[in-house]
Amino acid sequence: MGFDGGITIVKDYVQRIRPRPVQAFLKLSFLPGEAAQVDWGEYGTITVGATKRRLSFFCLVLCFSRRMYLEFTVSQTSEFFLACHERAFAAFGGVPQRLIIDNLKSAVLQRLAGVAPVFNGRYLDFSRHWGFEISACNVRSGNEKGRVENGVGYVKKNFLAGLELADFSALNPAATLWLDTVANVRLHESTHQRPIEMFEQERGALKPLNPNGFDLARIITVRANKQFRVALEANHYSVPARYAGRSLLLKAYDDRVIILLCFWHQRRQHFETG
Repeated sequence: MGFDGGITIVKDYVQRIRPRPVQAFLKLSFLPGEAAQVDWGEYGTITVGATKRRLSFFCLVLCFSRRMYLEFTVSQTSEFFLACHERAFAAFGGVPQRLIIDNLKSAVLQRLAGVAPVFNGRYLDFSRHWGFEISACNVRSGNEKGRVENGVGYVKKNFLAGLELADFSALNPAATLWLDTVANVRLHESTHQRPIEMFEQERGALKPLNPNGFDLARIITVRANKQFRVALEANHYSVPARYAGRSLLLKAYDDRVIILLCFWHQRRQHFETG
């Protein structure tokens, strides 16, 4: 076109005059009982017995009423994840139609743009047992679960800020008191109503609880060593001495460990080894 300048000056000029795209978001609204959003938060470490553990907290927020469930844990493994769900459902007295989750491995094994998510098999079984659908957010789209993202931030800024607790055992009772006296009775900045009062409109829309529990255990095949102990993460558990060197099944719950010697497991090993 006859311009004898360099490409750099053209780029600088275009960058100055071209309007920059601005992301736009719809504000989502939900019917009573339609959905809840789930996420983990993390907050430093805390003393557990004689050790220090990473402190995590599970947060579930009902999308209509904004009523929150909060529970602190020292792990984010599947048995803790599922157990927190169950205690949240019990606290609400029912189950929402749908849970909106981030792409954490306890729930989603693979999430690619334009492709249906691959859900964790145990989480799928758990959702069928309790009767809720799973909705996975798009990758790097925290705005799709903004209610619980805000809830996690609120826990850190309001409950945890300046809190001094010497031991983990005191944390969840304090969190329950905070939910009942602060978080769920405050005037919510978005709805301008109290979550606990809006929950009265939502309670009847929740699905009834399944009277039968779900087996939450993470099942692992382990082998007892010569000191007749089996390892789980950083811990060692003893078994009867006669099981030294034997292959066992370990069921890890959020609050206990069960170690089993199963007849069918022995027979399978026998056939596999010839």
